[in-house]
Amino acid sequence: METDLLVVGGGPSGSFFASLVAKDARTVVLEEHPVIGKPVQCTGLVAPRVVEMAGAAEAVLNELNAVTFHFPRGGTVEVEGEETKAVVLDRSRFDQICRRRAEETGAEFRLSERFVGLTRGRDILHVRTRAGDHSGAHSTKIIVGADGYKAAVAKSVGIEKPRDNVRGIQVDLSARSQDQQRVDVYLGKDVAPGFFAWKVPCGDFTRVGLCVSRGHPAPSTYLSKLVRSLGLEDAETLSTVSGLIPLGTPGRTYADGALLIGDACAQAKPLSGGGIYTGMVAAKCAAETALEALEANDVSSRYLARYQARWKELIGREVERGFLLRKAYVRMPDSKLDDLCETLNKPEVLSILGEGDIDFPTALAPSLLRAAPSLIKFAPQFLRSVFWRA
Repeated sequence: METDLLVVGGGPSGSFFASLVAKDARTVVLEEHPVIGKPVQCTGLVAPRVVEMAGAAEAVLNELNAVTFHFPRGGTVEVEGEETKAVVLDRSRFDQICRRRAEETGAEFRLSERFVGLTRGRDILHVRTRAGDHSGAHSTKIIVGADGYKAAVAKSVGIEKPRDNVRGIQVDLSARSQDQQRVDVYLGKDVAPGFFAWKVPCGDFTRVGLCVSRGHPAPSTYLSKLVRSLGLEDAETLSTVSGLIPLGTPGRTYADGALLIGDACAQAKPLSGGGIYTGMVAAKCAAETALEALEANDVSSRYLARYQARWKELIGREVERGFLLRKAYVRMPDSKLDDLCETLNKPEVLSILGEGDIDFPTALAPSLLRAAPSLIKFAPQFLRSVFWRA
């Protein structure tokens, strides 16, 4: 099959990209799984703007406006906002809505078809695929890698690996949380080394999960302990998902005839691991670039480099600052985390935190440092970068 744009991966990033280009270019989306949206590998916690971008209000399970951070020695920091700060998605339904919108604009989805590799022709890519026992072939002017942490497209075009990753696991439990507007976040080496754990109310069920850094035991080791500590060990497990989140974007997110979006090039927010918003922003930038490249009949790496300039202008600073702050967090012993708890538990600091945006958390840094100058001792490299690169 010959096409203008071949998208590998039918998740939110790939489907959103397809919805933006299919009206003007022949677009095919390859998805290795038989059903869009399954298996789910995401907490589904996003800012309301993501729902607006996708037109997916029907996928919202719950609205949230508060978070409690639990520190190793038992201290807590409670943050509340005046309006909805986040929503919880039915991720499977969200993905299906994104697919439907792409198909409505003309995109074709080919399910159970896996990308295998490619060879280059003159201004064309010859792509090999596999569907069950059958081999497939496509010719395309531009291939878009939206294939998540496996990043097979990135490997095939010679783009380097992300700088870091975390492994995660999550369960939906048949227990209703008492406070339906509050997320609980748990910190500490014994709970989730190098990252954090969460408890998210989703109406009639509760979502519990965590991620751990490289070099630690499997996340499942920590999850069973967490579930017991929350008193939820007798709840029925409705579903279990696990996966890997790449962090730290590589130097290039494009190549001759190729663009990468979402987890395929580690565009997730390093502090939370959330990648739906950043992936959709990148997808929009990729769509603009791809259509321009087709119009100019130039799919060279030099031309497609404008994609990276675009997404970095919108989310690059947040992603890089988040990576710096994460490095400081990973090195922080539990005793220092407990000191941080005391520093944050001041009315003026809590008020600033309540104004935060989950998609741009580091934007609060200047205000927080003015309110609590001692914060600089917890992440000096990050906080200096905020001012030096502002």
